[in-house]
Amino acid sequence: MNQEELEKKYGISLAKEDIRKRTIRDMVLLLFAGIVYYFLVMYTPFSMRCYFYELFHLKCPSCGITRMIISIIHFDFKQAFGYNPFIFVSFPYVICEIIYFIYLNESKKKMNRINKILLFIWLGLFMLFGIFRNIYNW
Repeated sequence: MNQEELEKKYGISLAKEDIRKRTIRDMVLLLFAGIVYYFLVMYTPFSMRCYFYELFHLKCPSCGITRMIISIIHFDFKQAFGYNPFIFVSFPYVICEIIYFIYLNESKKKMNRINKILLFIWLGLFMLFGIFRNIYNW
């Protein structure tokens, strides 16, 4: 199916400018959701519960991410590192992946092989971090 047929059938445009606009729109919406979540956590009793920790009394690889991001917002990088060292170090990669996924979703493209390999390596390291943080009490 060529671009013209896709536009007629699904009512979407795959022009590069449209993809760029939708990608930026999605990133702005994600940022807005993050800002709303920040204010909910900071100024209300609302917070995310870790069901893994509640069930097993072990820290999951994600434990501390909300506190880490709040510390980064307040420029307390030492404290942010303490909450979740792995995510803190890999945060730029995670942000790039989120932007890339939004782009892929909007452009209807598939992830390239190198990126898949990098993502699986990151996920493996993420799981190892979850194991080691409980063994060595990180």
